[in-house]
Amino acid sequence: MDLVRDIEDKLVLDRDGREIGRVDRVLLEMRTDGPHVVALEIGPAVLATRLSTRLGRWVAGLEYALGFGGNRPFQLPVEAIIATEPHIRVDWAFSETPAGTVESTLRSWLPRLPGAR
Repeated sequence: MDLVRDIEDKLVLDRDGREIGRVDRVLLEMRTDGPHVVALEIGPAVLATRLSTRLGRWVAGLEYALGFGGNRPFQLPVEAIIATEPHIRVDWAFSETPAGTVESTLRSWLPRLPGAR
C-alpha cells in the first residue's frame, strides 16, 4: 500500500457518515519487523506544515489563540478505523472529535456578531 497515495488527503467520516476532515499526516512507528501505522493526524496546522514549517507554526498559534489548540492536531488512532473504502470511517461520533468542538464554539460565537440573529 502506498500511504501517500492511498491514505493522505482521504476523507474521514464518523460512524454516522458525518465529515470530520481529511487525513493530513500518517504517523508511523518503527518496530523490529518494520514500520507500522499508529495514527492519522487531522487539522489545519498539519496541512499547513506540509506546505511550510513556518506556516504550520503560525496556523497552530492561531488555533491556540482561538481556543482550539488544546487537543490539536487531532490524532486518530488506527484502532478506531472501521473501514477504509471509499472513505475512512471511524467508530467515533462527530461530537467526540475536535471538529465537533470547533463547530460548537463557532456556533456560540455567531450570535454575538453584529447583524446576526
